[in-house]
Amino acid sequence: MLLRARIFCRNCLRFSCVFISIICFIWCVPAYSEEPKGSNVIFVNINALRADHLPLYGYKRNTTPNIDKLSRKAVVFENAISQSNWTLPGLAAIFTSRYVHSLGVYTRENKISDKEITLAEILKLYDYNTAAFTGGLDMSGVFGLGQGFDYYFDESKSSPMGRFSDIMPSVLKWLADNRNNKFFLFIDGYDVHPPFNYPEAYQEIFDPGYKGIIDKVSLDYNSLKEMQAGTFIWEGKNYKLNKRDLRHIIAHYDAGVRYADAFLGKLFQEISDLGLMDKTIIIITSEHGEELLDHGSFDRYGKENLYDEVLHVPLIVYCPFIVPKNKKIIRQVQLIDIMPTVLELLGCPVNKEAQGVSFAQDLRGNNSHRQKIQYAYSETSIQKWSVRTLDWKLIYNKGSYELYNLKKDKGEAKNLAVFEPAIVYDLSQRLHEWRNITETKNSPDNTHVELSVEMKDKLREAGYW
Repeated sequence: MLLRARIFCRNCLRFSCVFISIICFIWCVPAYSEEPKGSNVIFVNINALRADHLPLYGYKRNTTPNIDKLSRKAVVFENAISQSNWTLPGLAAIFTSRYVHSLGVYTRENKISDKEITLAEILKLYDYNTAAFTGGLDMSGVFGLGQGFDYYFDESKSSPMGRFSDIMPSVLKWLADNRNNKFFLFIDGYDVHPPFNYPEAYQEIFDPGYKGIIDKVSLDYNSLKEMQAGTFIWEGKNYKLNKRDLRHIIAHYDAGVRYADAFLGKLFQEISDLGLMDKTIIIITSEHGEELLDHGSFDRYGKENLYDEVLHVPLIVYCPFIVPKNKKIIRQVQLIDIMPTVLELLGCPVNKEAQGVSFAQDLRGNNSHRQKIQYAYSETSIQKWSVRTLDWKLIYNKGSYELYNLKKDKGEAKNLAVFEPAIVYDLSQRLHEWRNITETKNSPDNTHVELSVEMKDKLREAGYW
């Protein structure tokens, strides 16, 4: 009841016609069914996982055997696009189904406003038990990501970032304790994110026998961002990295993917053993990918990267009461579409503030409701945004443009902005129109956050400060 009252108060502040807005959100009959279907929801976010390093998306290495097995009973979206290039704004957008600039969450001095409504808060209204187990740092509850969760775990102990190996025992225990309840469970780990330091058995799995400078280096963000255009400064010396060195770094990244997948295998087995597979929706994605020298560096964050290695992420949706299975959806979706999709599948009304659009009909095999061209919008700062179709991407950066033909130039290597002015004009109009329509008219309230000394120390250790 307290949560219901808190959401009422938020709507009071947002709409001039208070009574009508509250009635529409809380008491109107849902558009899809009289009551939610009662299915559980498990949402797995694998931090920094790019789509093109999974066999599902054409990768040559067997990085995700357990995810692949689940996908054969699920729907795979081939063109899922993140709304940001780093964790905090990316997850904030997913949790609220709102674009980053609408939330005002651009830096670690910002948090989700208390007035925003999250997926967890809405599900609480329908008597879902809600819990989140995360690796902390940019997933810390201080940023407002814990809104609506009965339990929000964000401790990483002495390390800057926690992994599935840290949280999975607690996750499995929570699942067993709540098997007879209706629940929403969110899980997120930094297994794929730098530092690329995994158990030796995983480090050797994709590039055995390597001997070189990389063996001496801690592949954390601090050292990786020093690798620019194939050169590396280590302990005051300049090193020229050869192709084998670079392949070995990527092999370490892939080892992290395989490491994360092993823990997800344990999760899927527990779900099955508890008899929950037939009544649980499982969503697997990542809030952003990772740059692996695709555009000259490993510094996704510092370079404010909006290329596909960062924005194109996996999205797998297992829904036991939906057919078809083992299906791939080519059309483009955004990660902010996840929240309205979950609500539609559960028979809950979507709150008016959501800016994403449900893709539940695609899961059901019906795509007649969609316009021919879909646009996906992403941003990394107040001055750098992008718009993407299946064919083109336009990046706006402080008044200048980059244009890429994604059909012919998947690596986004050739900027065609000066050669295709008509396409630049059309997409720039779309981009600025999107910005104007979704802009919050008044600055979001209560978004400033003060970081603790411990948080600052962990950010420094992780290499961000």
